Amino acid sequence: MSTRRTALPSLLTLTTLALVACSPVVLPAETETDSGSGTDAGDGTAEDTGAEDTGVVEPNPSDVPTACIDLEPRVLAVFEADCAKCHAKGSTAQAGIDYILDLDALIDKSKVIPGSAEESRVYVRMAAASSPMPPLTEMARPSAADIESVAKWINECAGVQSCAEAPFISRDQILTRINQDLSTVDLSALPFTRYFTFTHLYNAGWCDAEIEPFRQALAKLVNSLSQETQIKAPVAIDPERLIYRVDISDYDWDADDINGAREVFHLSKPTEYFPNDDFEDDPDDPRPFNAVLELGNRSVREYSDKWEMIADQNPYTIEYLGDLALNIKKQTLTNFPIMQGDAFIDVASRSPLYYDILGIPRRSAKLKEGDDQDCFGDGLDSECLEEQLGIDILKNIGDEFEKNDGVVARAGFKKSDVSDFNRVIERHLFTNANNRSFWISYDFAGQSGKQNITVNPLDFDFDGGEAIFTLPNGFQGYMLTNADGDRLDEGPLNIVQDESQRDFLVRNGVSCMGCHSAGMIKANDDIRYALDNNMSEGNFDAKERDQIRDLYPTRNEFDDLLEEDIRRFNDSMSLTGLPIGGDKEPVITTFLSFDENVGLRRVGAEFDLTEQDMVQVVGKLSDDLDDLGEGNTIQRRDFTNNFAVSACILKLGCTRACPGEGEAAADRDCTSVDVDGDGQVDEL
Repeated sequence: MSTRRTALPSLLTLTTLALVACSPVVLPAETETDSGSGTDAGDGTAEDTGAEDTGVVEPNPSDVPTACIDLEPRVLAVFEADCAKCHAKGSTAQAGIDYILDLDALIDKSKVIPGSAEESRVYVRMAAASSPMPPLTEMARPSAADIESVAKWINECAGVQSCAEAPFISRDQILTRINQDLSTVDLSALPFTRYFTFTHLYNAGWCDAEIEPFRQALAKLVNSLSQETQIKAPVAIDPERLIYRVDISDYDWDADDINGAREVFHLSKPTEYFPNDDFEDDPDDPRPFNAVLELGNRSVREYSDKWEMIADQNPYTIEYLGDLALNIKKQTLTNFPIMQGDAFIDVASRSPLYYDILGIPRRSAKLKEGDDQDCFGDGLDSECLEEQLGIDILKNIGDEFEKNDGVVARAGFKKSDVSDFNRVIERHLFTNANNRSFWISYDFAGQSGKQNITVNPLDFDFDGGEAIFTLPNGFQGYMLTNADGDRLDEGPLNIVQDESQRDFLVRNGVSCMGCHSAGMIKANDDIRYALDNNMSEGNFDAKERDQIRDLYPTRNEFDDLLEEDIRRFNDSMSLTGLPIGGDKEPVITTFLSFDENVGLRRVGAEFDLTEQDMVQVVGKLSDDLDDLGEGNTIQRRDFTNNFAVSACILKLGCTRACPGEGEAAADRDCTSVDVDGDGQVDEL
């Protein structure tokens, strides 16, 4: 457990993965798969269950949270492009409608029924399977996403009072509030105090209810990235609940003193937004891939804490300047005490940074006899996830055969929502913490020979899987692996997909949180069930039958174990103040929302500028931002790629793009910038 520290200054090559292509909504704690042969009453007798309920919900673009202020211009753009020809003022006014671009008129004349797209004539005609509007003969036609945007606007925004005219909160106001809050913080906690802000969403016209999922996602994610036993929700410091304080020692993001030396933190590999950061092997470091990372003229090989590591890898990090900011930096002993909340959610929920924050090693354990990987040898090179957690899978299985002590429980089934083939999941108890469990899935690229678990339930060949383990605070950690046990950042697209993601990639961290939003997903075992009901395909001798019963509990017994872990996870969720069983999982919904296109007002708000100010300066920035204005939007990735340079050009503070020596703002020129990344300062 972390204590208050003394502050220092500033598959086969491919694998079948254990993830469903999950939507951003909460999955109920239902059975993941059912063989169709009935359920076990606990004594080996069968009950007919009828239809299968997998608990998987199909993804829907309307699940992605978008503010009404951003959605309304999107809908108007759809109407203008696809409907205005016949239904705008001065048009042929077919069906007597010449007001398609007047949203209030659509409501007044009952063509739009607020809160009910299915009763709204405009949406019904657009979504009609036959004779839709516009007619099929028209070249300009709305896409499925366009029609979903119209439905979302009708269901959530039509007739709703706008928050667009809320008074703008300036950066100086934000910094003043943080300075005032720091005066209430205990002196010993100041060096560990950091802030997240959602003020930019408010300034972009988002309403309180639209910002709420981001607050929930922040509370869940910081605790899902914690190695501490306590659960700590971020604390709002302002009446609007837009600025949140955290203590990084509450999540074990600070450094310990180890054998008289201060702990340092490393990136294991380049991350999503900075793939070209250079890594070099360090011959004095016995651990593989712990490398030197050069960022421009400054080395960040070592981070003093995990917050610094996150800030360095967050493309939206700005070092604020001026007296107000300087006072905050002096008290917190960091140049980056403030982070945009949704940008944090985006960057910290992705691997490999997700792995590095939790300290998850690069590989998993020796899972069967004959494996080359042995995680229980000498030296740091041998560390695997299971070794780190104090779990010896092969020893536990051997002990289960000898003692039947319930430390290991396995379930196998022929049909899975995860894979086209067999699947086995296995639960291990922590030896030093009976309130924590470690789950591993064994997934297969086929089901013949040693990959047929119904014939080989004790000795099978698998191709990869997923580890899910209880964190000290009751939340869950995740790791994806290939057949060799190497951790994966993303699932191969030809094997598994996350349909809630725009690019369908399964990203370790955020995709796992979205899929396992209610904790573990239930599963019914086929192996023990078939053995107890004389339905086994394998020809097992007496010893093998005993071992199967040792490893594979009855369905009711296995269900009790799942319920125990689900309850523990949800109890931890409730301690953060998060709702249990809501209709949206917060981390993935806000992750997806962050990836939505951005308009001029949102871009300005993320620079702490009003929309009017942004209009005046956008011409100074990259051509990638030229399309902003008049209701147009640009892709989030284009904005991300230009953020650091733009912040320097606009003289908003120091970023990675501002040239100069050292980490301190005083050592760098924050009024000029290396625009093209060639190491030379460009004239502005």
